[in-house]
Amino acid sequence: MKINNHQTSIIKRKLSIFRNDAAFTIIELIVAITLASMIILITAMIFKQTSSAFSESDARNEVYQNVRAAFDVIKRDISGATLNANREWFKGEINAITFLSSTSNTNDQPITLIKYFLQSNTLNKSENTDTAFLNAGIFAFGTATTTGIIGFNVSTLQFRYYDMSEDSWANTWDCPGTNTSILPDAVEVKMTVSDMRNRYTGTSTSIIAIP
Repeated sequence: MKINNHQTSIIKRKLSIFRNDAAFTIIELIVAITLASMIILITAMIFKQTSSAFSESDARNEVYQNVRAAFDVIKRDISGATLNANREWFKGEINAITFLSSTSNTNDQPITLIKYFLQSNTLNKSENTDTAFLNAGIFAFGTATTTGIIGFNVSTLQFRYYDMSEDSWANTWDCPGTNTSILPDAVEVKMTVSDMRNRYTGTSTSIIAIP
């Protein structure tokens, strides 16, 4: 069968249209892939930002809850600080504090010798209730001391002591048992705490009045 010029022209036009359609389909595919990639990338970025914000918020809440729990215990003990008949005992340092407190204790004793200190990024509280007398001398306490941890990931612990008569703060305060020994009017407690995964670090301060 012979193909005339007219038929040849028709075939060429069809082939040309097919090639153009094929080329157009490839371009569409490339554009679609590019758009899809951009959408995936943008979605991933939004998800990452949202996840990061949620993670930081979660870490911040964890830190604040831990700090609040620690401050509640410290405030209860320091607000109950007292001196015995010998005007003992309160020894305030910049990174540790030791004092007698009349707050309730697990051994149901009238007085507790308490110390707060930092060791290996843990906030520790030691208690000595080894006495049955409210006004027993400080050296009358036995050696039975229990130590517990009330805060983890604590990088700094600082105390300051307020003297209302001088309207000033001091880094130390000592009541060794002399006639002039008095308690500070307030104690400032400052600590820096991180969450357990070290995503967030916060510093909090509390001022505790001593009645």
